[in-house]
Amino acid sequence: MSAASTRSRSLLVGAGVLGFGLGALVDVLLFHLVLQWHHLVSSLVTPETLAGLRTNLVYDGLFSLAMVGVMGVGAALAWRALNHSAEPHSPVRATGALLVGAGAFNVFDGVVDHFILGVHDVVHGTQAFNPHWVGASLLLVGLGVLVLTRE
Repeated sequence: MSAASTRSRSLLVGAGVLGFGLGALVDVLLFHLVLQWHHLVSSLVTPETLAGLRTNLVYDGLFSLAMVGVMGVGAALAWRALNHSAEPHSPVRATGALLVGAGAFNVFDGVVDHFILGVHDVVHGTQAFNPHWVGASLLLVGLGVLVLTRE
């Protein structure tokens, strides 16, 4: 494998890791904080009491901080790949990798958190939307793959 293709692959890995963290952070901001459909551990600790809500928000916050760290790792990998190459990189492919990463987080969240561990559901108190979440997440991964292979 040539050095150029290794750097290109490193950029895609970095963009994918960045997308994974970004997908998680968007999930927390939108579904946990704005819409308040669920929290990270809302099936284990009820958010319907003040103490339970506080506990859930602490876990949401710690998870958010961890995902900012993941995004930092992805950004550092992408930055390194970009700065160690004089060859042009494809922003379209990087965008595709970012979408794959975001979708991968959501698939992981849907399968592991919703179905295997049962720590929360898409909407607290009902599992009705969990399959739809995984389906939409797979569509996001598919869109990312489509963008990746477009160029």
